[in-house]
Amino acid sequence: MKTLNILLAGSAMVLASGAAAQSMEEQTADPATTMPAQEAPAQDAPASPAMGEQSADTEFTDTQVKSFAAAVVEIQTLSGDEAAKQQQAAQIVANSGLDAETFNAIGTAMQTDPALAQRVQLAAAEVQSQPAG
Repeated sequence: MKTLNILLAGSAMVLASGAAAQSMEEQTADPATTMPAQEAPAQDAPASPAMGEQSADTEFTDTQVKSFAAAVVEIQTLSGDEAAKQQQAAQIVANSGLDAETFNAIGTAMQTDPALAQRVQLAAAEVQSQPAG
C-alpha cells in the first residue's frame, strides 16, 4: 500500500511540478521577451545549472518536507479536466508555504535521494492519517 501511495504521490507531484513550473514561466516570460536577444541567453544559461546544483545539494527542513507531502496528498484528490487540475495544483502549491522552485526541487531530489523520498512518504502517511478538518 505504501508503494502505491508513493507512486500516486509521484504522479501528483509531476502534475503539480508542471503546473508550478508553468506558472513560474508565465510570470517570467514577459521580461525575457523584452530583453535584447544577446542578453537573454547569457542570463538564462548560468541560471539553469545553478538551479540544478542548488536542488541537488539542498537539505530540506522537516517543515518543507511536511508542506510538500501535504500538498501532494491534497493534489491526489483533485478531479476534473487536466487544465483545471493543473490550475488547482498550482494553487495548492502556492498555499503550501513553499515557493514553486522549492516544491519542484524537492520533487526532483526525491528521484535520486531515497532518504528524502522516505521522509516525504512518512510525512504523507502522517498527513493521510490525520482526520480531515
